[in-house]
Amino acid sequence: MRPFRLQSVLDYREGLENEARRSFWLCLEEQKACLAHKEQKEDEVYRLQLELQEARANNVLLPEVMLYEEYIAAQKKDILELDQKISILNVRVEQKNQALVRARQEKKVLELLKEKREEEERKEQRDLENALLDEIAVLGYGERR
Repeated sequence: MRPFRLQSVLDYREGLENEARRSFWLCLEEQKACLAHKEQKEDEVYRLQLELQEARANNVLLPEVMLYEEYIAAQKKDILELDQKISILNVRVEQKNQALVRARQEKKVLELLKEKREEEERKEQRDLENALLDEIAVLGYGERR
């Protein structure tokens, strides 16, 4: 079989697909880590609010209550920043996913061309073999007579 003329292009497209896949997964992992961090912060805020309620019920000193409130406010601010980062990451994940889909499609087109070319070559080879066998059969039939 003759080599596929576009093999270097196919190899390049495979490389692009692999890079797009890697980039997508890295972005997805960053998104998951950010979501986990946000959840951790939310759990911390919930725990602190419970502690603050308990402190107020036990008539804890005002400076300690203020420290709780300031820390809760800081955690809520961090959560808002994480929400913004997650929104940005959601957009990036979608963009990376679309890039991966495009890379897969471009590679698939070349793979289909390669498969079609290989099938054509196999058909040509079968036709040549059949023609050769027909010729041998005709020559063999003529020798028997």
